[in-house]
Amino acid sequence: MRSVLALAGVIGSLVLTPVAAVAAPHIILSCPSEARGTVTHTGDAGWIATNQSSRVTGVRFETIGGQSSLVCVYLMFGSEYWIYRRPQADYPRCRPADGGAGFYCQPPA
Repeated sequence: MRSVLALAGVIGSLVLTPVAAVAAPHIILSCPSEARGTVTHTGDAGWIATNQSSRVTGVRFETIGGQSSLVCVYLMFGSEYWIYRRPQADYPRCRPADGGAGFYCQPPA
């Protein structure tokens, strides 16, 4: 009976022993934390244009110029404003990163 309990204890400790996770190679492409928009005008100096800024509100994938693009979305002047980039050639498989402020990208499958 003792040997059965000892064996159960050994097996139990092996099951509960943490195993280091092997992370797949990846990169995180973070969106710029803030975007700022400036307006210029042709009126006289009595007119003042307001600038706006926004923190990133989301991310998405869009086709821009016929190419897949990683898009960071901001809200300015009552509408969406996009800042985008192409995925890196050596890390083309991307998905939104946790937190929604960038992309988690991996090498080709």
